[in-house]
Amino acid sequence: MRKKDLIFYVLILALVVLFLWQWLSKGALINQLNKFQNHNNQLQLLTGIGVLGSAHLHADVKVYINGQSIDFSQRKYQLASSFLHFEEGIGDVIHTHATGLTIGHMFRSLGMDFSNNCLVVEKQSYCNAGNIKLKFYVNGQLNNEFDNHVIHNLDKILVSYGNENEAEIQKQLNSVTNLAARYSLQR
Repeated sequence: MRKKDLIFYVLILALVVLFLWQWLSKGALINQLNKFQNHNNQLQLLTGIGVLGSAHLHADVKVYINGQSIDFSQRKYQLASSFLHFEEGIGDVIHTHATGLTIGHMFRSLGMDFSNNCLVVEKQSYCNAGNIKLKFYVNGQLNNEFDNHVIHNLDKILVSYGNENEAEIQKQLNSVTNLAARYSLQR
């Protein structure tokens, strides 16, 4: 056998090996993608959260700690998650892009936490103690779902921590914007 023929056969063999390797690895990749999709489907069933794009809702949100509102228009709070986020430098409207998302998901997506007893912001806990209380309002009404409240289109949400009187709470409720309606019309 000539040297040219040997090189030709080695190249053919190398191409066949590369083709088989590609074909087998793609099969393995497809199996891994199928496993991932199966796990994703199971996770969605367990959490109640729909797939990304299963909703496009907007809600007005305001959070006060001891009378001071959190400025969600800051860059660190913008587009923190694909599923729900603040965007366009606007800190008063949460955009949700999947069904079943809760106000608790919103806080956790921002590195915060929220329950019926405590609000955790920047690693600082604000918990019920004496007459200093965490309060949660949806559409002007006290709500005891706290972090479990599923966000609905055009909800007006207020989270307030402190010892405010009725007049101060009413002022906070009045500060919750009506901007969500504008974004819902743009859909």
